[in-house]
Amino acid sequence: MAELSEPLENYLKEIYELESVKGYAKVTDLIVAFQVSPGTISKAISKLESLGLILRNNKGIKLTDDGRKVAERLVKSHRISERLLTDIIGLDWIRAHEIAHRLEHIWPDDVLDKIDEVLGYPKTCPHGHPIPGRGEVKGVQLDQVKSGKYIVVMIIKEEEWILREVEELGLKPGNIISINRENDKIFLDSSGKMIEIPKTIAEQVLVNVRA
Repeated sequence: MAELSEPLENYLKEIYELESVKGYAKVTDLIVAFQVSPGTISKAISKLESLGLILRNNKGIKLTDDGRKVAERLVKSHRISERLLTDIIGLDWIRAHEIAHRLEHIWPDDVLDKIDEVLGYPKTCPHGHPIPGRGEVKGVQLDQVKSGKYIVVMIIKEEEWILREVEELGLKPGNIISINRENDKIFLDSSGKMIEIPKTIAEQVLVNVRA
């Protein structure tokens, strides 16, 4: 197979992410995600289809086995790059996520394997998303948790627009937090101070309930 351009790799990776949530991707999903014209998406989809990397039907777009291999390799590279940038270099997880979008395309397999080894073969990225082939990370949405429960933050689902606010609230994977509710409002207990968690944020955070 011919070497893929970076934009085509990005489309495969986005289809992979959409498949993991919805079971398939739609052209409209890709238009929204990449903010490009329908014509640009149509050309890219046709190219990926001709390469045998995706299949289209009346429901939407799915990866073929070959397409999934490429996408999983990109996702693994992205998440390991984030770990390198946060755990070794010390960048904050927002900047690490931005830079990893570029690094995911450049690592040769042997270099990526070496980075993985140095990191100790992490199971997830800094936002809690599993590295392909290393098991699943599950949880319930924070907005579904009952009052008076302790929770462990597992995954930040949306990795773009909410990261800074999530960090300010202390909702980082691994943190244990006490949750209280008042009508439709959700609060976390921070040293005895109740801090409201916006519903838009609570919907994007997966947690495990401790008690």
